[in-house]
Amino acid sequence: MASALITPFRSRRAPAPPGGDGNSSGEMPPQAEDFTHRAAVLVHLPAGREETTAREQWERCGLSFSRLDDAHPGDTMVLYRVEVRLQGSRWGALSEAERRVTAALAGRVTAQIGDSTLLEPQDSPTAVSTWYVHRKADWGSGWWRSRAARLWVQMGAADVHRRVRLDGPGTYEEVVAALHRRPDLGGVIFDDELHDVRPEIASAHALRPQDPAPWHTRALGLPGTAVGAAAMLFGWVLAGLGLRWQVALAPLLLVAAWWVGSWFTDRERHSRMITWLCGLAMVGSAGFSGFLIRVISTTLGDVGGWWPAGIVLCGLPVLRGCMYALRQSWFSRNAAAVLPIAVLPLAWVLPWMGRLAQGVYLTGCLGIPLSAANVDPLWMYLAGVKPAALCIAAASCGLAMLGWARHFYWITGSRAYCLAISGTLTALMMATAVLLGLTSATEAAHRTAAHAAAGHDPSSFFGISARLVCVSPLDAANTAVQPGPLPTGHPVVAFDVTGDDTWLWDPQRAKGSADLTERALRVRTDQIVTRPAGHGARACPPN
Repeated sequence: MASALITPFRSRRAPAPPGGDGNSSGEMPPQAEDFTHRAAVLVHLPAGREETTAREQWERCGLSFSRLDDAHPGDTMVLYRVEVRLQGSRWGALSEAERRVTAALAGRVTAQIGDSTLLEPQDSPTAVSTWYVHRKADWGSGWWRSRAARLWVQMGAADVHRRVRLDGPGTYEEVVAALHRRPDLGGVIFDDELHDVRPEIASAHALRPQDPAPWHTRALGLPGTAVGAAAMLFGWVLAGLGLRWQVALAPLLLVAAWWVGSWFTDRERHSRMITWLCGLAMVGSAGFSGFLIRVISTTLGDVGGWWPAGIVLCGLPVLRGCMYALRQSWFSRNAAAVLPIAVLPLAWVLPWMGRLAQGVYLTGCLGIPLSAANVDPLWMYLAGVKPAALCIAAASCGLAMLGWARHFYWITGSRAYCLAISGTLTALMMATAVLLGLTSATEAAHRTAAHAAAGHDPSSFFGISARLVCVSPLDAANTAVQPGPLPTGHPVVAFDVTGDDTWLWDPQRAKGSADLTERALRVRTDQIVTRPAGHGARACPPN
């Protein structure tokens, strides 16, 4: 039975009669979408009407199938081989293939799964090696000069813009013979005295695809992502250590570069220096990026902490998960038309979120109506960037969860459960993102209160500016202040005047209360006179 899973087969477009041999003409086209794995499943079906129904159902779902045994009078069961093409992980691929075979029957046929296996590619891809023609470099007979000349050549600096492609890895003699044998193209003419050839930088698996590549040499897969993330984290930690520790630990990247370099180059065809430089290009760039993130975070001061490195490290699996979620989907097929439409709501979302952040700062924290502040509309867009970006990041995390569930086939086996869990978590993350985006408004309000209490002008918050002033009433007996009295002995915070009222914020009012909104005052603009308070002044001069 196991051998029947891997034998070639032909799929049928028209179902054969129950008593036929399954060799009728007409082939069903293979599944059009890209796939990463193929699985073969043996299925036992009842002979007769249910067999015909199963063939129709599999054909409708685009599955390739073939009957493996000939019909004999009195047979009650027949054996079929069904091929399923999957795009996702190898883990869980067999379970997903069996589920698709039985799900395609839609409960109309009583089928029994006999065996299943993953199939290797039918035809091994033919490797094509590329060789470049370059000028011969002779920099002298010294050891360093010869090494430098060889490195100069292998980096492609001496190329003369001609290359040759051969089937298979190719050898030096085969390339030279091909250059002499092929006709003149009218460009660079190969001369044995002036020119030489060098191989393109390629891994051993790319040159010899018939040899299975070890898991740790799949440079563009999850191991490569993990190594890049580890190198970035290492650089981030290294930036926080002293100079002695940096000098002692930095060589670890150089050692790792030698191991990673074998992912990109074949050590039999390239020198050790090229192998090491290729690994250093990946490990060094990732480590240097982490180092810069830590240095910039430390320089900015209030941006320090683990979150910059955490964002980068978490962004890698999120980006990968979004790719898994969108590939071979309606969105990926219509991305050119959907992306411009998806960006349009930002024109309304950004000012709304910006207005919300400004309202939390001025009204929610300081007790002053937002209408009392004269704010340029541009600041509303800028204030909404942070909460909108956090919401988009939270939505991307939810999409990545669906992508990973799709990659490991969880969503196909329990779609309702996965959608419910991911939808709930996405909603919670987006709500949390909005709250985090609005924390900057509450922090700015407490900074305004602290600056005012210290006698300094508060800093503006996305266009909402304030200044520390001393207030004098024009007619103390007829001045209307809500709630009174009007503070004249110490500076207060005054916001931009709009309309007939001026809103003040008294840092010394209700000292025993933690509620900042209790310190807001409203007074008629035409009943008071304001003058700037001195820097660091705690009292106002008498009128």
